Amino acid sequence: MMLVNPPKGWRPFSDDSPWNTPIPEGAAIDRNSDVLVESLALDGGLYVNIPEWTVSVRFFDSSRAPRKPVRPLYAGRYGPGFEPDKRVPLPDGAVPDDDSGATSYYVTLVDPYRNKAWDIRQGGQTARGDWYAGFGAEIDLSGRGVAVPWMQAPRADLSGGARPSGIPLSAGLIRRDHVKAGHIPHALAFAYRGARPGWFIPPASTALEGSPDRAGRQFGLPMGARIQLDPDYDIDNTRLSDAGKVIARALQEYGAILVDEAGATVLFAEGGPEHAPEWEGVLDPGELQFFFTPDFMREHFRVLEMEERMPGQVLPRAS
Repeated sequence: MMLVNPPKGWRPFSDDSPWNTPIPEGAAIDRNSDVLVESLALDGGLYVNIPEWTVSVRFFDSSRAPRKPVRPLYAGRYGPGFEPDKRVPLPDGAVPDDDSGATSYYVTLVDPYRNKAWDIRQGGQTARGDWYAGFGAEIDLSGRGVAVPWMQAPRADLSGGARPSGIPLSAGLIRRDHVKAGHIPHALAFAYRGARPGWFIPPASTALEGSPDRAGRQFGLPMGARIQLDPDYDIDNTRLSDAGKVIARALQEYGAILVDEAGATVLFAEGGPEHAPEWEGVLDPGELQFFFTPDFMREHFRVLEMEERMPGQVLPRAS
């Protein structure tokens, strides 16, 4: 696969994107913030997904990649750019091999010079070389990174994405270049176990679907909710590493937006097994847990006001 490096200072989405807009001073706090933060802190300290359960990012030149059809694993489930009559730039090796299935679940192929990305969930090739995906969507990285809510789209999946929130895979990832430069210029993406199904707020465009194991969740953060570390907290006089301080300041300046469900409270880094060596000496996946403990999160995190709560799609019951 022909990989490229993004231009210096590149970041996805427009300057007015909610991902790239700092939280204004005095932003309104949700009236249920304390209880919602309590649900966030139930699963231990804050962890960073780097080698596992994150997003494999492959920067490439889409003009040099062969275009191929992609078969949906689930009949009729595909996003924009992955329709049956479309062809997607997919060179061999676009989805990294991973026997565990933990990291290649989410892959985004990014052309940073054309500001396009192709997000893929559960992607791969058959023995014959045919491509398939559990879901795929072409993303315009020059836009705001916010799809219209599912009920306003001509077809619900046109507002969907590889993540259950509909949020693009490249949104909110911690990038090595930004950590090394000492500043992350965007909001972070996070996930946790207690996410509430059935509701969402922008910048999400869809909700976490209901299921038997989520039936009892009548409270919790919906997809698209934003949390913030108290901007007055003194980060400089802590024992956090340099990388940890960079992440903490991003949590103060931009916050973190709920994009997915996970088995723990996690942030997402630009990662995958093939990127793991590049993170060595820069950021350790578990180093934030010793500082961002449940007690710390209860005391110093808050949930920003959620004004536009929208219902998720009601899917037909399996017969």
